[in-house]
Amino acid sequence: MKDHPLPALRNQLLSLHKILMLAERASYEKEGNVIQSPNHFLQLLTGDVRFAWLRELSQLIVMIDEAMEEKPPITADRADALVEETRILLTGSNESGNFAARYAAMMQSVPSIAAAHAVISKAFGSEDRLPQP
Repeated sequence: MKDHPLPALRNQLLSLHKILMLAERASYEKEGNVIQSPNHFLQLLTGDVRFAWLRELSQLIVMIDEAMEEKPPITADRADALVEETRILLTGSNESGNFAARYAAMMQSVPSIAAAHAVISKAFGSEDRLPQP
């Protein structure tokens, strides 16, 4: 695992997740909605339809964390599979309501998301392009 991209990818995904949450929060508040507290924001993240698309990334990060904690240690094949799952999530279907579609749309309007994606793409061994929104 020392030379595998999964540990670094996991950290990059955490950073991306934070950027996405903050961007979605800003968009939500720009529409006139008020987030009253950190607890209220957590409730929105975990239960509101508006933020549901982010849960796919949250779940992937949890899967990576659990796999990296496995005893015996994660195999290279399993680590490769998780990198591939990440690639599919971030660059997959452009269907409405799909994570990749919402992600691609946000990447077009939030430069920090595009920058984070460029860093993450290196873990895939290529400069994967997202489908256009």
